[in-house]
Amino acid sequence: MGRHRLPSESRVLGVLTGRRRRRDDLFDRSFRECHDCGADVYVLAEDCKDCGAPVVQLVG
Repeated sequence: MGRHRLPSESRVLGVLTGRRRRRDDLFDRSFRECHDCGADVYVLAEDCKDCGAPVVQLVG
């Protein structure tokens, strides 16, 4: 007979205490707003595909 795995202890405690880790959404962080037209631009893009404006890479 196989063993059943229980959820990790930290997950169980989070559910019991009502605290949950906030989900980190990589997709949302992969885009930012173009300064010229306001369109969503991929963070590694060099130019905005809507208006063609160069995208400034910000570090930090």
